[in-house]
Amino acid sequence: MPEQAPQQQASYAPQGAPTAPGAPVAQPGYITAAPAAKGLAIAALIVGIVAFLTGLVPVLGLIIGFVGLLLGILALVKRQPKSLALTGTILSGIAVIVSLIATLIAGAFTAAVVETVEEGTSVTAEAPTGSDSATEETLADGGTRENPFPLGTVISSSDWDAVINSVNLSANDAVAAANTFNDPAPEGQQYAVVNVTVTYKGADTGIPSFVQIDYVTATGEVISTWDSFVIAPEPSFGGGELYAGGTSTGNLAFLIPSSADGILRVTPGMFADDVFVATS
Repeated sequence: MPEQAPQQQASYAPQGAPTAPGAPVAQPGYITAAPAAKGLAIAALIVGIVAFLTGLVPVLGLIIGFVGLLLGILALVKRQPKSLALTGTILSGIAVIVSLIATLIAGAFTAAVVETVEEGTSVTAEAPTGSDSATEETLADGGTRENPFPLGTVISSSDWDAVINSVNLSANDAVAAANTFNDPAPEGQQYAVVNVTVTYKGADTGIPSFVQIDYVTATGEVISTWDSFVIAPEPSFGGGELYAGGTSTGNLAFLIPSSADGILRVTPGMFADDVFVATS
């Protein structure tokens, strides 16, 4: 029986380059898609949430809201995940509207407070009775240390009218006669007595001592009545309580340098502006 030739095993040539063990093999006819970008959409959502939470904060909510709107619009234009981008855009839009309203309300409130403070601190002046036209014209620029108001000027704030009626710069004898326990003026100093009238105009009640009067020397030192423990000649100023329309007149004593070259500083109310009045 004739011998059969040995069968040859079929061999196949490898297709393409060898692959590493475990590496995925691309299937013919399929293309692997790149993952969709969504960074802007996520950022828009996060900023939108922050903007929504800070919407009631004036200005800040506006800024964050506008940033969130910008990110959301960019994400939508670049066709990133619509749900994320749209949610962030809506939240940011709501924050912008709410913060805009809050900002307007805060601005109106601030303006009202500033106006109230200005009304409470502003001081006006009315010329003394019988003044000539030249004196009245100078009041607009007066009240400074360089250009003090004249005696008798009515100095007005929202709560008080104050008038310096007279100033006695050589009042040693008057102070000595006012009280036996008043110390004599030291060498180089002397007593001055200021007579003042105040009228209360506020809503409730006020105390005349709320109108502060000080003596300011030519070199800038401020002298108050409590710098010397003396009793002023009667009637003394500062006591009592006044309703609207109530008036009080009294004297204040100051221990001043013998040069007597200063002026008076008048503050018609605790929060009112300061003005200056001449001593003669």
